[in-house]
Amino acid sequence: MSPVFGVQRVMGPEGIPTRDDWGDLKVDPEVASGYQLLGGKSREQALPFFLDNPLERAAELHFTPGPVFNYYVFCFVDHLLSPSSRGESDMASCFLRLVRERIQTQPKQLEEVWSQLRPAVVAVATRQAFYDADEAIYGSFATLADEIESAHNLGRGRDAEQGDAADKALP
Repeated sequence: MSPVFGVQRVMGPEGIPTRDDWGDLKVDPEVASGYQLLGGKSREQALPFFLDNPLERAAELHFTPGPVFNYYVFCFVDHLLSPSSRGESDMASCFLRLVRERIQTQPKQLEEVWSQLRPAVVAVATRQAFYDADEAIYGSFATLADEIESAHNLGRGRDAEQGDAADKALP
C-alpha cells in the first residue's frame, strides 16, 4: 500500500455485509434502496455507485446498521484518498457530514473502524482546496473534522462514565 495524502490506504472491515447485516429493510426507504443497489456487492463493485451519486449513497447509509455502514463508508474513503478525487467537493462534503452524523448519534458503532476512519477524516479535512470545496458553499472541512473528533471524544467519555457507574453499582 502506498500512502496517499500522507495516509496509508485503509482496508476497512473485511467481509461483504450479509442480508442479515442489513436488518429490517422496512425501517427506512433509503436503507431498502441502498440494499437493492449495494447488497451483496464488494466495495470495488459498489464504488461506481458512490461516484455517480455521493449524496444519495450518503442518504442510504445514514440509517444502516453498523456493519453495513462500517463497510460501505470506506467506498468514500477509497476514492477520496486517491489522486483521481480532485474536484470531488460533493463527495468529500458528504463523507465528512455522514461521519459526523454517525459519530454524534451512534459512536459505539464506529469504534470498530475508528482507527482506520480517523486518518481519512483528517486527510479529507485538510484537502478542502484539492476537492474544490468552496468554504462559502460547503463550510469549513476543518471545522467538520473538529466536530467529528469532539463527538468521538464525547462518546468515549460517556462510555467511560457508564462503565464507572456500572462498576460502582457492583457489590
